[in-house]
Amino acid sequence: MPDTAAPVVGGKLGKLEELFVKNSIWLATGIIATAFVGRVAYSASCYLNPDEALHFDAAWSNSWLGAYEGSRALAHPPLFILVLHGFLLLGHSEVILRLPSVLGGTAALGLVFAWVRRSLGEIPALAGLLFMAVSPAAVSASTEVRQYGLLLCFTCGSLYATERALSERSLLWAIVQGLLLLAAILTHYTALILICSVDIYVLSRWLSDRFPRPVLLTFCAGQVVVAMAFGWLYLDHIRQSSVFDRASLSYLGPFFYLRGSETLLGFAWRGLIGTFTYMVSHRLAIPSILAILAGVGALLIGRIKGARLMGVLIVSPFVIGLISAIDQVFPFTGSRHQTYLLPFLAMGFSATLTWIPRRLVPPLFLVGLAIAPIWAARNPPDNNPQRFPLRKMTEAIDYINRTIPRDAPIFVDGQSGHIIAYYLARDSFGPGTSGANSSSYERPGGHRIIAPQPFVPSFDPDNAIAKVNESAAQAGIPSGAPLWLVTVAWPGSEPLAVRLRADGLRAAETFGTISVIETIRD
Repeated sequence: MPDTAAPVVGGKLGKLEELFVKNSIWLATGIIATAFVGRVAYSASCYLNPDEALHFDAAWSNSWLGAYEGSRALAHPPLFILVLHGFLLLGHSEVILRLPSVLGGTAALGLVFAWVRRSLGEIPALAGLLFMAVSPAAVSASTEVRQYGLLLCFTCGSLYATERALSERSLLWAIVQGLLLLAAILTHYTALILICSVDIYVLSRWLSDRFPRPVLLTFCAGQVVVAMAFGWLYLDHIRQSSVFDRASLSYLGPFFYLRGSETLLGFAWRGLIGTFTYMVSHRLAIPSILAILAGVGALLIGRIKGARLMGVLIVSPFVIGLISAIDQVFPFTGSRHQTYLLPFLAMGFSATLTWIPRRLVPPLFLVGLAIAPIWAARNPPDNNPQRFPLRKMTEAIDYINRTIPRDAPIFVDGQSGHIIAYYLARDSFGPGTSGANSSSYERPGGHRIIAPQPFVPSFDPDNAIAKVNESAAQAGIPSGAPLWLVTVAWPGSEPLAVRLRADGLRAAETFGTISVIETIRD
């Protein structure tokens, strides 16, 4: 199959369509460059959220082995933490920490354009690219210190490599596909859904096209390697780590099928609505579902020559994802855990254009290109300056450094500790320090950080002061000594200083959702 698919409907190209076809690479480059700038802007304007700070803590080490050991504390494979560990050689700013995701998410845009272009042509590929460039889910994956930007890159790359291997009967591209799937499973466990979907597609193409046996055997060899890697991850990580306990993952409960509380059909509908709400927006969830159904239908009935089985590929991750959520394996009701769906959605939306008269497609794309910035601004990613304004964190850290004496105890809860330690100690991290084992991390910026024991995920306003006093007594802090609480609430929640009872408080300041509270040891 050539890089550019034949037009769906025969006849001479119109002038506008011909202009798009001849300049599709330049248009795609412009969209990708604009998306990259936007992703960097988001990355530079937000302070780290609790999950991001936890990933930084896992990656910060004076050795690669230390970074690998740090990754074992997370419910994810180690590859991203190792990549992040390498990037820390460049610095410790928010932009540097988010750079692996920014680069991975941006590379995914070029890969999805190339993938869709091979099957559907230039203008549908531009439409799929535009969706990926502005989808809040895709932007979120590309602007967080999390695994999802790399996962998106490896997902799109494996789909493109699969198509090239099959259409060109290429052993080289079959090997590349296997390596990308291997990288995907080493990045995030939801890659299992991608792998199963690709396997179904390859098998379907084998039964339909009977491509050369050596290519099939190469695909199979790649799957054996991927299976071995997952087996190692299961034995070395999943079975050994407490982060996979039911209690540790209880917060994901609503994202699974709720047995006894809903029917399977009801869950399927809830899952699809939640998924499209997260990927697109609440208002466009149902229209988007209808558009994907139209695109899959166009593929399955053969409106695009040679792409009939692409419809099977698009449907597979949805079906497998729903089954996995019913079996309590992976979430499927609208979260970043479904990042792997994005390129499949791009292909489905692109295929929908085949129902539209060809002469109308270029003008419609121009309309979409014009309104895309407005739509993107109205549907920002999870990391945005309204939710995590960096200036508020800067103000809070400046206040802490001016107000709280060095060596004075600062009490933090679980969701705040890594963030506060990062911002207090960022400039003091050096080659000789190593995550939570280093003096600069335990005494960030010279401050004494104390996390109450047993572990407190977030302070309860009804007993926070009592909990801090209890921990202060355990630490040997004398009665009458000043104590400080510093907490960072998730956006949408009021800061602790607002919710806390006034009893025993000497001072309380808020900076957005950040609280700096002074009290006295009983």
